[in-house]
Amino acid sequence: MQTGISTPLEAVTVPVLIRRPSFPRKWDSLARPHVAIVVKDTDSEIRYYLSRRAKDESSNRDVLEVADIDDLPEGTLLEVRFNATKANLYKMETVDNVPCWRWVGRCRELADFDYPSEIRWNGLLENEEYPENSWHMVDS
Repeated sequence: MQTGISTPLEAVTVPVLIRRPSFPRKWDSLARPHVAIVVKDTDSEIRYYLSRRAKDESSNRDVLEVADIDDLPEGTLLEVRFNATKANLYKMETVDNVPCWRWVGRCRELADFDYPSEIRWNGLLENEEYPENSWHMVDS
């Protein structure tokens, strides 16, 4: 349900290139963290989730299990959501035949009952240097 509340999105002013993004490790049923590929649709985004709730056998605790991201194609956008107030957006680039992730955006806001369930990156991405044709869909 769209409430009309806009999420404050920030373009990262110093684009950081890293080998691997930081992922949430623990599952929290209230925060509902996730890792997802974001694909642009006409006026919204579609998410393909790469994470799921799992049990850690050694501690019997709920953890967030994330699929391998090293084989995703260049240009893939990855959303890493820690909770309702914090998410990061990364774009995959290849540097010397090594997959790396460029931090391109973040979302931070105080949560309330009207907070949208999905973060909408379109406003940020339409002003980015990455054209629409650089978006990739990964076949499963």
